[in-house]
Amino acid sequence: MVDWLGLLETVIVVGLCLLVLAVVVLLVRRYVINSHGGVFDCGMRRWRDDVPGGWALGMARYSGDLFKWYRMFALIPRHSLQMRREDMVLMGNRPMNALESLQLFDDQYVVELKPTEAEGRCDLSMSQPSLLGLSSWIEGAPAGRGYEVA
Repeated sequence: MVDWLGLLETVIVVGLCLLVLAVVVLLVRRYVINSHGGVFDCGMRRWRDDVPGGWALGMARYSGDLFKWYRMFALIPRHSLQMRREDMVLMGNRPMNALESLQLFDDQYVVELKPTEAEGRCDLSMSQPSLLGLSSWIEGAPAGRGYEVA
């Protein structure tokens, strides 16, 4: 005869252990990403055939001439998106609309990037200080490298 109560307890304990392990991995991942400095909250939305996808919460940072975006709830510490500074062209920014404000961090702006051949159109959401930092980083390209802010 099967001891259903004992089996149920085992399943619950294993499930809770896996949940705690996942939370610990997420916290360690965030710590590792933050340990390199310069990380800020940044949402991202990709477009496909002029149709916007859903927003994904994340964080971003600059690493030399690279902009690296990390998904908030991923288990691996690797970035999900990487763009070169010279490929990033700011097309404009605007405050979030009512629906976006429910999906994203508070007091953020939506930044529209010019589509690239590799990635297509992409929008970012970030705070005003982060937006100013992004603009400065793009415009602060080393001498001899082109940059563009539309």
